[in-house]
Amino acid sequence: MVYNILLTGVGGEGILFTSVIVARAATIEGYEVRGTQLHGLAQRGGAIPAHIRIGKDVYSPLIPRGQTDLLFALEPLEAARFCYFASKERTTFLVDTYPVKPVYATLLDQPYPSYEKLRQMIEPFAKKIYFVDASNICEEKLGDPVYGNVFLLGVAFANNLLPLKRSSIEQALKMSLKDPEKDLMAFKMGIEHKL
Repeated sequence: MVYNILLTGVGGEGILFTSVIVARAATIEGYEVRGTQLHGLAQRGGAIPAHIRIGKDVYSPLIPRGQTDLLFALEPLEAARFCYFASKERTTFLVDTYPVKPVYATLLDQPYPSYEKLRQMIEPFAKKIYFVDASNICEEKLGDPVYGNVFLLGVAFANNLLPLKRSSIEQALKMSLKDPEKDLMAFKMGIEHKL
C-alpha cells in the first residue's frame, strides 16, 4: 500500500522543508519514499507543490490525479488549486488558515475568497476538511508564523493523518536543523491542538 501526501503553499512557507521532514521520518521507519518538488517559483511567491509517496513498492514520484490521501496546505487558496489530485473517497484536507494573497490579485485589487467560499470549492473533492489557524498560533506563541508548517505537521500526526511515529518526525527535525528547539515546540503544540 502507498500513502500519498501532497503538500502545497506558496514560496517561503516551508513546503520544501516540510516535505524533507516527512520523507526523512518515513526513511527512518524503513519505508520506501518517492517524491518530487517544484523549486523555482519559491523566489516569486508562486505555488509550490511537493509530492511524497510512502510505502512499499513505490515506483513513481508523482501522485496520480485523485489519489491523494492527505492534502497538506500551508495556504488556503492553494488547497483549492490542487483539488484535481484529491477525491471524495480518500482525501483529507489539512489547511492552514494563514492567507497569502497572490501578487496579481493584490495589484488588481481583487478580494481574497472567504473561508466559506474556499470550503465550498474544496468540498466536492474532500472526504474531510480541517482548517487550522497554525501560523497565527505560532506567531502569537512563538513570535513567528514561520513555524506554522511544523505545527500543522503535529496536528496531522495527532489525528492519524500521517503513517509515521512521533519519534521519527522529531528525529528528522533534529537531523535537519542546527537549532530545532522552536520547531520541536511547534510540533508539540500541534500535537496538543484540538481539531
